[in-house]
Amino acid sequence: MVTLLIGAGLIILGIVVITHDRRTFLSGLLPFLGLLTWLTGLIPVWLASTLFVIVLPLGILGEVLTHDGYWLLSRYGTSAKGYFFLVGGFLVMVFAPLFPVLWLLWRSVLIVKLMLAIYGYVAVLIDAYLLATVINALPLTIKPTKILILGAGLIKGGVGPVLRRRLLGGLALYQCFPKAELIMSGGQGDDEPEPEAVAMHRFARQKGVPESAIRLETNSTNTATNLSEAKRFINSGDRVVLVTSDYHLLRSLLYARRQGVNCQGLAVHTPHFTFTCNAFIRELGAYTIIHRYLIPLGLVLVIILCLI
Repeated sequence: MVTLLIGAGLIILGIVVITHDRRTFLSGLLPFLGLLTWLTGLIPVWLASTLFVIVLPLGILGEVLTHDGYWLLSRYGTSAKGYFFLVGGFLVMVFAPLFPVLWLLWRSVLIVKLMLAIYGYVAVLIDAYLLATVINALPLTIKPTKILILGAGLIKGGVGPVLRRRLLGGLALYQCFPKAELIMSGGQGDDEPEPEAVAMHRFARQKGVPESAIRLETNSTNTATNLSEAKRFINSGDRVVLVTSDYHLLRSLLYARRQGVNCQGLAVHTPHFTFTCNAFIRELGAYTIIHRYLIPLGLVLVIILCLI
């Protein structure tokens, strides 16, 4: 009963956070921990952990790392990085289904307990980040006055598949709200012949969007500066929708919240599974780098729990 009450409390707290502003990692972490707490109260802990925390995220992670290693070795030849991804990814994939065996047979061994706890902590981060992304991709509840489309790298000087999908998603939304303004955000990389926003502008004009409906932001160099530079086109009363790829959505919205840009997100689907998983893992890595306290804090908690 206590376990169920704790789980319900975490879920209710998560709903409060989501209702107030869902653009936070807590929007995924709190409901996830609540569901996990419920599961541990209804079925054995090792089974809940295996099915919900460990096997799925670590299996996906291992598959992506193995694929990356194979791709690096096949494209660039022998390299330490390629073998690291290939071998490391394979070991992660092998470990995931072995988790219940290790838990049942050797969970009392300190080194095994530490290893399982660290893997579990990483898996919780992956699951919670994924759930927060899904929550922030829920249908819009506002009628936008500004539609902010984030740039992506140009390919051979033109709009590539990722950027094209972002543009088509933003333009489809614009067709529903033709009084809104489009903000094209993207600067010029070292390997790009022009700012991304200029190419985005040309694409929109070819699709029939009037010049008066488009604003260009050409100074940004990354996601953080996308938001800080685009702020000059946004007024306090604007209802903003941020358009980007599904794997990129949560981190973009977190930056928007940090920059004081009140907005909701429109996630554009990325069709290639392996690419999406790869990009998602990079996004989670970037998030943990921004919030560096997550890794040492989590590891300290894991060690303390294992020693108790």
